[in-house]
Amino acid sequence: MASRISREMVVRVPVDRFYDLVVDYERYPEFVPSVRGCKVVHVAKGHRDVEYRVDLGVRTIQYVLRHIEVRPEKVTWSLVKGDMMKVSSGAWELMPHAGNTLARYTVEVQVTKPPLIPQAVVDRVSDELTKVQLPRTLEAFRARAEAGLP
Repeated sequence: MASRISREMVVRVPVDRFYDLVVDYERYPEFVPSVRGCKVVHVAKGHRDVEYRVDLGVRTIQYVLRHIEVRPEKVTWSLVKGDMMKVSSGAWELMPHAGNTLARYTVEVQVTKPPLIPQAVVDRVSDELTKVQLPRTLEAFRARAEAGLP
C-alpha cells in the first residue's frame, strides 16, 4: 500500500529563488539529509530524469525520478526505476505569499517487498521515506533558501 503525505511551509524568499533551489538537483547532497548522490541522467524537452542515492539507515537505495518543471510554480515527479520502489511520485507547488513562498510538498511512496526481506524492513523503509525524511527534507530546503545559499 502506498503512503501519501503532504505538508506546507512558508519560506522567506521569493518564489523564483525557491524554485531555483528545488530544480538544482545535483546540489541536493550538500544539504538534503540522507541524499548521498544526485545527478541528472537524461534531459529532454519538458522533463529531466534524475538519479538519487539515498541512505535510509537500514539500507541505501537508488532510483531515478522523471521531473516535469513548470517555472516558477510547480515541479512534479514520478518513478522511472529504482531499488525497492514501486511508486514514488509527488510535487512541489509554489505560490507567492506576502513576498515569500508558500511551498506545498506532496509525496506518495510504495515500497516493494523483495524476496527474503522481512516485512518489518520494508515497513521501516516506507516510514523512513515519508514520516521521518519529509520533515527533515522540508526544513533543509527552508534553511538553505533562507540562508541565501545556491
